[in-house]
Amino acid sequence: MPALAALLGLLVLAGCAAEPGVPGAAPFPPTVSTPAANADGVLAFPSAGAIQRGSNGRYLIQGPSVILKGELRFPPGSGPFPAVVLAHGCNGNRNIERAWGRVLREWGYATFAIDSFGGRGIKEVCTRLRILTPLQRLPDAYGALHALAAHPSIDPRRIALMGFSHGGALTMIASTAWAKEIYVPSGAPSFRAFFPFYPSCNAGFPERKHASAPVRIHAGAADDWTPARPCADLAASLKASGQDVEITIYPAAHHAFDQAPPREIFLPNVNNGSACFPQSPSILGPVALAGIAGCLKKGATIAGNPEAAAAARRNLRRQLEEIMK
Repeated sequence: MPALAALLGLLVLAGCAAEPGVPGAAPFPPTVSTPAANADGVLAFPSAGAIQRGSNGRYLIQGPSVILKGELRFPPGSGPFPAVVLAHGCNGNRNIERAWGRVLREWGYATFAIDSFGGRGIKEVCTRLRILTPLQRLPDAYGALHALAAHPSIDPRRIALMGFSHGGALTMIASTAWAKEIYVPSGAPSFRAFFPFYPSCNAGFPERKHASAPVRIHAGAADDWTPARPCADLAASLKASGQDVEITIYPAAHHAFDQAPPREIFLPNVNNGSACFPQSPSILGPVALAGIAGCLKKGATIAGNPEAAAAARRNLRRQLEEIMK
């Protein structure tokens, strides 16, 4: 059932319960390379272990760290600076710096655009979603957190995670108290806030019910790839339970409204699970397959929206100032 296999990859729940006896997250190994203080450059760092499928494909198990790289850039000044980790979408680090890097540094934040693909020999996962799921990128985000927290020019108490599409789904998972419990040792710095842009919120699992820090979702009302409605419902549910979660939905905004060219572009080959709503008793499974056969489709629309992008910049700046102070 190749469609179902791709669906599981798309919707994070790409396996079942962890194998008995699997240990928790691997200890953070030392940072591999660090640019000089206040110097822009490539920072190589190890992921915080790995999440991978077991030999029979039904289980998720812990694996060894992967050496990844990211582009670390600083704003003017002496620091230490607050920082924003940027997690790319399914097509890689192509537009993040142009869309967000410079503006974030103008606001006084260091930026760390991490690459989840290069160290794994991956080009893209838009059409091959099972290769690397958002859940499997979770150790990347926390490895980046650890590397930045150890950097002399970064304020370890003020590090945020901001992700887009596939990286937005990663950001939603990283925001859970479950992820913090696994990947942040007691007393160590954690993410101060989470800013997912047009993530998928379709999958249901109990770990979603508790956030470890403020979450501010940004979504487009016209998004046909990762629709805003499931995220709005999730945000409302979490807020009602006392979680610090909010969503901003931008009218007439499609997927990638902050990064794509200002015209509608239909991508015929990408996998689209917008009509799929799997439910699971755990983020690690097992996935309830009943009712989801046939919901995965091909094709989605992207389109830039300058008005929505400008509004998102205003909103994000205000949110950063409120939370990261």
